[in-house]
Amino acid sequence: MHLEERRDGDTVVVDLHGPVVREHGDLQSLLSHVRGLANHGCTNIVLNVAELTNIDSVLIGAIAHAYISANRIGATLRLQHASAQLRRLLALTKLDRVIQVVED
Repeated sequence: MHLEERRDGDTVVVDLHGPVVREHGDLQSLLSHVRGLANHGCTNIVLNVAELTNIDSVLIGAIAHAYISANRIGATLRLQHASAQLRRLLALTKLDRVIQVVED
């Protein structure tokens, strides 16, 4: 997975690209990146997941962990452009009740 960061006003958008490969440390990279943003004062973090492939329960766990980490520091984390598959997994785990999904 490749991460690209961009700023949109007071919001930091992290674009996630490609497949998530656990063996390459992609999930830990995502968690570290979100924690780093929150620790450096970013209060609005958006994960653009439009270009993600290979969505599974491990990724859902990483997103939940990133959400909790950001929330503990006082930041908000939202998902942008979630696929139907990701939305279904969020609904199954009831994470759709706490993690906001936005389109813009």
